[in-house]
Amino acid sequence: MKKLVLSSIASLVIVQSISANNETKLEEVFVTTATKTQKNIEGVSASVIVITQEDMEKISATTLKDVITKIPSINVQLGRFPHPSSPSKGSVSIRGVGPNGTLILLDGKRLSGETEQPYELDRIPVSIIERIEIVKGSMSTLYGSDAIGGVINIITKKADHNSTTLDLKYGANSHSQARQKNINFSTLGQIDTFRYKIFASSIDTSSFKINKNYTQNTPNPLHPQHNKSGVIGETYLPESTINNLGFGLEKDINDKITLGLDFNYFDEKTKGTYLGQAAMTSPAPTPPVSNTPVKSEDKNKRFDVSTFLKYYINDDLTTTLRLYESNYKKRNETSPINFVGPVNKKFSADVKIDDIESITSYSINDSNLLTFGANYRKETRNSAAINPDMSSSEFIKKTVEYKSIYLQDEITVNDGLNATLGARYDDISNADSKVTVQAGVVQKLGENTRVRANYAQGYRAPDIAELYVYSRYKDGFRYGADVIDGPKSSAYELKPEKSDTFELALANNYNGFNSELVLFRTLVKNKVDLVSYNTGATKYYTSENLEKVAINGVEVNLDYKINDSFDSGFNLTYLDTKDKSTNKELSYTPSLSASLNLNYKIIEDLSSNIALRYIGKQYEDKQNNVKLDDYTLVDLGLSYDINKTFTLYGGVDNIFNKKVDERVDINVGTYYFSGLRAKF
Repeated sequence: MKKLVLSSIASLVIVQSISANNETKLEEVFVTTATKTQKNIEGVSASVIVITQEDMEKISATTLKDVITKIPSINVQLGRFPHPSSPSKGSVSIRGVGPNGTLILLDGKRLSGETEQPYELDRIPVSIIERIEIVKGSMSTLYGSDAIGGVINIITKKADHNSTTLDLKYGANSHSQARQKNINFSTLGQIDTFRYKIFASSIDTSSFKINKNYTQNTPNPLHPQHNKSGVIGETYLPESTINNLGFGLEKDINDKITLGLDFNYFDEKTKGTYLGQAAMTSPAPTPPVSNTPVKSEDKNKRFDVSTFLKYYINDDLTTTLRLYESNYKKRNETSPINFVGPVNKKFSADVKIDDIESITSYSINDSNLLTFGANYRKETRNSAAINPDMSSSEFIKKTVEYKSIYLQDEITVNDGLNATLGARYDDISNADSKVTVQAGVVQKLGENTRVRANYAQGYRAPDIAELYVYSRYKDGFRYGADVIDGPKSSAYELKPEKSDTFELALANNYNGFNSELVLFRTLVKNKVDLVSYNTGATKYYTSENLEKVAINGVEVNLDYKINDSFDSGFNLTYLDTKDKSTNKELSYTPSLSASLNLNYKIIEDLSSNIALRYIGKQYEDKQNNVKLDDYTLVDLGLSYDINKTFTLYGGVDNIFNKKVDERVDINVGTYYFSGLRAKF
């Protein structure tokens, strides 16, 4: 493993040396997420990945999850809690920091979601996406809490030209399970001084199940469910229907003022059968029974509305005011099968985000661009899952308020040297106030080679679930840090996470060959982690702090465009993680991951894509007793341009039917798909 890392680094250094004096220039790419200003990616000190609409079409992606899963440096993991909901629920961890440290934005806005679960990636259709910008490393100085590991910003299509796209896709595995029907529609245009965009999508998926033997477990041998055994078709990909609808409207009031309005609606229905816990409620409450088959059904809705005003005061001064509200409503019914027990609505919730933000950019002179921002955010979670009465489905409300100001200076020292300095002050209602800083520099070494260095502090306050959740899970109870009940006899003072990230990178381009070597080190103090105690009927989970975590890593990125017919991309990421208090590696964090993408135009109208993904071995447990196998997946895709309007595409994912441990990836085996895309 280490030999592979070292050889990749050596090859990259050789390429850098050979190409230092070459005059070929990179195609200009501009990003906004890293600085909240439009900036050439060459001048950004942080690590940024840009995924374009063309990139997404090459892999025939339908949802955000399709895209993210093919970026090995960003690990898609199972949900962070042992939940009686589908194991296919995924979360994102950037550079091993963990899913809680990844902030997912839609056009720079947070989305409300599950009370106890990271945001679901398959809820965002590709039809609305213009590009995705991923910033690795802490971005707390610009985005506050939750951005301690990085930011994923989904940027929707802009109505700068008239266009309409319709995409129809159907797929199923080799056993006709996990059948999925996708319809994606978008239309953009301009009428007089109004720019508009309309999006709609529908994703209908049949379930994927794996037969599991089970034996129910209870401490009471006289319990009627004691030692009952059977076989259950456990759902690993739920039966679901996801519908999205949205529109946007912008108008230039005059040459200085622009107004905008966005609306998004999401509706989801899912159901499946899982192994969980249940307890009899009559004639008297009894201890829970583990390994009990349960039916779970979700009906989820989200409504988002936002408005903004952008004022171009002059060529040097611009200010933007943005207001948005995101409302998420979840209704869950979980009931045991062949069991005298209750309907469990502990997972139902209402989640609301209210946000006001102002951003002002001022170019003082040719050398300094200042960005000043102020933000107020209130997050309200109203849920039965935080009700201290286990038998009650009554909602309990918890609210956290965030008040912050930040200042950033982008400094151009000369033609070859620029720097970025930033600081932020956060006042959070459930945590201590905190100042975070960031400093980065980019230095050109010749026309085509550059070196960049970046230092960033991170800060994340504990969320409501980590503090207050109180619910029954698959093999035990889940108690928030502040909860005292049953075998958990005392509260735990959960401290905010704090991090320091150091990054050094060398990048170069040479005749269509782009290369980058990145070295980074992240130190996390008081990292919040889920720990378990006891076994059997008294087993429970709670959130506690890890005193200190160290993450060292190497990333190698290579892109080579040989000609207009053939291009390739390669990524390798190596992580060395350590919990300093136990000297153990972090769980669900592979030490090595890699990907290779090859795009080849066979003839003028026929193109192919081959994608290889390698995920290395990783530990399942904090004690490092169980190490899960590595795996490699190979996907193949073809697309044919029938004419300028219609494109026919299809392919096979996991062509070698690689079996993957269900604890790290929900794999339905070999998966076949075909689709038709029309652009007008």
